[in-house]
This record gives sequence, structure tokens and C-alpha cells, in this order.
Amino acid sequence: MSITHCIFDLDGLLLDTESIYTECLQKLCTPYGKNFTTETKLKMMGKSSLEAGRILIRELDLPMTDEEFLIKSNAFYMEAFPSSELLPGVQRLIEHLAAHNIPMGIATGSSYELYKLKTSNHTELFKIFDPVICTEPTELRLTKPAPDIFLACAKQFTNPPLSMSQCLVFEDAENGVRAGLAAEMRVVFVPSLPINIYDPKIIKQASVTLDSLLKFDPIMFGLPSFNDV
Repeated sequence: MSITHCIFDLDGLLLDTESIYTECLQKLCTPYGKNFTTETKLKMMGKSSLEAGRILIRELDLPMTDEEFLIKSNAFYMEAFPSSELLPGVQRLIEHLAAHNIPMGIATGSSYELYKLKTSNHTELFKIFDPVICTEPTELRLTKPAPDIFLACAKQFTNPPLSMSQCLVFEDAENGVRAGLAAEMRVVFVPSLPINIYDPKIIKQASVTLDSLLKFDPIMFGLPSFNDV
């Protein structure tokens, strides 16, 4: 069955924000003599701000409350995220799919406030996405690796897919890949961290693994080919 709808993660997939997250959270950890490790980051990816904070506090034994984490981290984010840039291949792919009337949505662990901040230099491109499903810090809906956010996004398309298998998920995180698979969608995995830190059993279940969206071939999923190839 061909793909009719596409759902994208945001951080580390469309926008080069994962390095910004790492820098901000290391700044938060430094006064406590702690290092923000890749292993901890992997567990936090795709989670709501509150869940991610709880993981960080637990993993690094930080002497702060959940609320203190949200306040301190948000202060760093508000300063850093307006400089977020598109990752290679993003604009080409999004404009190509839009030109062929392929519905596209975003399903992100980011709050709506941070989503607006991160996309502030790219507002015209991000107007293409509908729906945009964000995750507020105290979100009740289960976050990735649960499939809930992808299922919610699929249902909110103006013309929803007939089957979840007609949705193609683009993800950079293991939690996101797990969520897409659990939603019974096909998954394009574009890792934003070194490939060796991910669970190979999960990665093998992705439809394809790419080192950049520049390598994505729409024909593989029954989507219109690029006019420039």
C-alpha cells in the first residue's frame, strides 16, 4: 500500500536543535559538577519537557525539583532556540511533497511555545504542516515511545489516511522509531546521534535508515519522484 500521508518529528530531524539542547542542558548541569551524557540524552529524546527533566534529575542525581528544572532549562532555551536552522534536505523535501499535495504533519515532544520559538526564522515553510501536534510539559497523553502522538496526528489530518500503514514517519530518535512502529506506520530513520548508540533490533525495523534527508528517495514509498534527479 502506497504512502499517502507524512508525519515528521521536529528536533534533530527538521531542525538542527539537538546540539542546542545538549549545550543548554550541559550549562544546566555544570554548576552541579555533572556531565550531560549521550546515554542520558538518548533516554530523554521525544519526551515532554517534564518527563525529560525527571529522567535527567534521576540519571545525574541533580539536586533540583521538576519545577526548578523546567524554569532553568526554559531560560536557556528561550535564549538559544531562535537561532535554530533547517537540516540539510529539509526544505527541498517539504516543498516537493507540498507541490504534490501530500499531507504533512508534525508530531513533537516539544511544547508549542518552544515550537514557535524554534521555527521563528522559518515560518513560511512551517505553515505547510497541518496538523502540528506538540507536547506540553504536563501532557497527559503518553509520549514516545508510545504511539499516541502519531495516532493523534493521523486522525487530525483534514482527510485522514484510510490505514495507519499509509503514513510515513520521519524520525531521528529511537523512542520515535519505536512510537512509529507501535502506530503500525512505516518509518524513515535519520539518526541525529552516532548510530552505534541505538538498539540495533529497533533500527532494523525501520523501513530505511539514512544519514541525511538529502538521501531520501520518495519513489521507494510510492511518492512522486524529485524533479531534479
